[in-house]
Amino acid sequence: MQEEPESSSAAPTQLHDLRSLRAVPAPTVEFRELRYFTVLCDELHFGRAAERLHISQSPLSQSIAQLERKLATRLLERSSRHVQLTAAGEVLREHAERLLRELDDAVGATRRAGGGELGPLRVATGPVARVAVLPGLRHVLDERMPQLVVDVADMAGDDVVEAVLYGSADAGLMLCVPDRDDVESALVRVDGAVAVVRPGHPLAERDSVTVAELAQHMLVLSPRNVAKGAHDLVVAMFHGNRPAATRVAEGASGASWDAMHADGFAVMPASAAVSGDFVTVRISDSGIEFPISLVWSKATPPAVLGHLLDAADAAADLNGWR
Repeated sequence: MQEEPESSSAAPTQLHDLRSLRAVPAPTVEFRELRYFTVLCDELHFGRAAERLHISQSPLSQSIAQLERKLATRLLERSSRHVQLTAAGEVLREHAERLLRELDDAVGATRRAGGGELGPLRVATGPVARVAVLPGLRHVLDERMPQLVVDVADMAGDDVVEAVLYGSADAGLMLCVPDRDDVESALVRVDGAVAVVRPGHPLAERDSVTVAELAQHMLVLSPRNVAKGAHDLVVAMFHGNRPAATRVAEGASGASWDAMHADGFAVMPASAAVSGDFVTVRISDSGIEFPISLVWSKATPPAVLGHLLDAADAAADLNGWR
């Protein structure tokens, strides 16, 4: 006997169920829950995480359990001895850290746009500016504005500009500010150029060297995408004297170390901090100077910009930087 076909009423029922699922609102995850979760990811220990958050373990455990219920997935593997992230937890951690950074950036940028209260001044600095300018500037700021708290973030090259544009810093100190319409800057210090070589280099014992003498050796350059202005300035110095060889490598890399120990040399501002493994030699005819400047976002300048510029001028006059 031939079987009867199934009732066609099943299809509309399944379609209705799918529509019902789509109608369920997505869970609302709070930034507080994400902060609790990222701190716990750092510590992988409920007690230490709760201590960092200044809460007891119970609300922390409840918050994490609620977050897992909202996302319908286990974020952590727990035992009496350890806490471990699941694969889903690793994914959430990556996104949560990015979202929290963006929230902090948005808050900072908004406060500056509204002329916010006098609070911590977040200053991003490149490695040269941190040594050559920051201590003198902070000395003046401490005398003039003792209530101002200065938070310093170390950054590489042109990352300083990105920090002030996207809100993670109120102002920056850096070499060779790029020419951009969205940032403004004020010159604080001007430095001459020196050659950096290993102690056994053929030019290491000289009081000064010329560009032509340096060009007989290997020039070690930082990547242009790290600090475009400084890179181009050094390249321009050798316009009429092409170096025997050029190696592009990050300063702390093994490639840079190998090149410097193979009779290579680097060109840096005279005030740059140099490792004890190397020596500096003045370049008599470099024809270049390294500008170190204060930089800020044109759209959202720091609320204390006027005081900051006055302090920078005073520090430059006091130390003979310009």
